[in-house]
Amino acid sequence: MAQQTGILGIKGTVGGLVFAKDGSVRQKPASNKSTFNSSASMVRVRENASEFGAAASAGKLVRDALRTQIQSASDRLMVSRLAKAMKSIINLDYASDRGMRTVVAANAAQLVGFNFNQGAGLGQSLYSPYTVTPDGATVTLDIPSLNPTVDIAAPAGATHFEILFGVASVNFGAKTYRSATVAAPLGILPLTGAAQANVSQVATLPAAPTADELVIGVLGMNYYQQINGKYYPLNNNASNPLAVEYVSASPLPGGGAGGNFGTHLAGPNGAGAGVTLAASAGNDFAFNELATGGSAPANMDIYVGGAQVASVAYLDRYLGKPFSFTHAGVTRTGAFAATVNF
Repeated sequence: MAQQTGILGIKGTVGGLVFAKDGSVRQKPASNKSTFNSSASMVRVRENASEFGAAASAGKLVRDALRTQIQSASDRLMVSRLAKAMKSIINLDYASDRGMRTVVAANAAQLVGFNFNQGAGLGQSLYSPYTVTPDGATVTLDIPSLNPTVDIAAPAGATHFEILFGVASVNFGAKTYRSATVAAPLGILPLTGAAQANVSQVATLPAAPTADELVIGVLGMNYYQQINGKYYPLNNNASNPLAVEYVSASPLPGGGAGGNFGTHLAGPNGAGAGVTLAASAGNDFAFNELATGGSAPANMDIYVGGAQVASVAYLDRYLGKPFSFTHAGVTRTGAFAATVNF
């Protein structure tokens, strides 16, 4: 049956006129590129646009470098979430003027924990302990013990699994990347298979990374259903986790386990220096107090493994400034933002 979408039955832009769904019609606003490029009143807009563009480009570079792993484990908002994470890293460039700040590899430690598929946390799929260790041009994944029936929480319908391990080196300045080759991948294994010991996978880059490159290692899972001897990927990508488990950048000075921040707030309801922490008992939030700057209220949500574990109310003068957060005995370093994903 035909349906009328509005009074005029037209939706979209025709001949410079915008037809809305409610039947209203308005003229398409004119674009004045010269005003945007030269007007003094647009300075802040131009600066923001430049840095958001740099964040989007940096995110695309990472996606291209790890596209083999990402293609089966991502959500519909992954591109924008990754660009947002890159913008937080750009905010840590204290050497450049506003509008000229870029992604500096040394500032990218907070990428650890980024989930490409926010609905599927790696910590809720793989329960076996593991380590990711760099050594020159190689990055090695070690799993001391892997018992599929105990250590893997597979979605309904899955009969087999595959561990995804990928590594790439990214040069944000030159806009280039190099992807590593993973030797002897485990392949597709049955969820009812026997336990394995000392599982190891080695990813080798074409050459040892330079100081300007950021090495990124990701770990994830793919799930399959075996029918008549063939393996069919589960169509629901929401079940496939993929997260950044290693970056070559070190936590920023004053962050991480070093505990060099001057102010510490403890869960469940620590408060001080214009910052309030809402988290579980035993969690620690550390930062350096700022006495001057903006005093507008802002709020940050902190996620670990896809699950929200803390909420932080703060004054906007802290936006983009580094902090460390200790949850379940693990300390991570990030920067104040609306959302931080570890």
